[in-house]
Amino acid sequence: MNRRTLLARTAALAALAAWPLSAALAHTPYRQWDIFRRRYLQLLTARSDLDGDAAGDDWVAHLRQQLPLSRAMVSRARDMGRVASLLKTDQAKLAVLSHADALAMAAGREPFADYAPMPLQVLLDNGSYLLVARNNLPLHHAYAITASLLEARDRLRLAVPLQGHSGLEVHAGARAAALGETVEAPPPAEGT
Repeated sequence: MNRRTLLARTAALAALAAWPLSAALAHTPYRQWDIFRRRYLQLLTARSDLDGDAAGDDWVAHLRQQLPLSRAMVSRARDMGRVASLLKTDQAKLAVLSHADALAMAAGREPFADYAPMPLQVLLDNGSYLLVARNNLPLHHAYAITASLLEARDRLRLAVPLQGHSGLEVHAGARAAALGETVEAPPPAEGT
């Protein structure tokens, strides 16, 4: 073996050995995704559910007018399995789901058995679709979203199902908005 071949192989082996370390230190999009989620209010829908996606578009259009600083937008997942994955891993807080999909996700029934248990709570219902949230959505966020959308309750055919929906709890912020109560946002943390 000549010297050049030996050096080339040695360099290739050194690069291969260092790959896991360099991959771990490489730039990943997760930090940017976290920042994006904090800056934009996202309602998750599925491209495979055209009616749910249309409801999400209507609700977001109203939120953009009433809560412009929320930068509300629809985020479209490819299918309901991806929606369940994003909710389960807390990469999304809000989703527009049919009644059947919401109940199946929350109960961990097929086709969402891999994502059980799913901590979902209801904010709003338009008769066909629910706006659901993870149970860790802050109280004042749920209140602001629900109160804003209830301003157009007749046009958007929205209501807060105060008794829950077939086993799904109502988020406390949504309940407060429906009952005309007030919820104050917490004071900003020092240094922010």
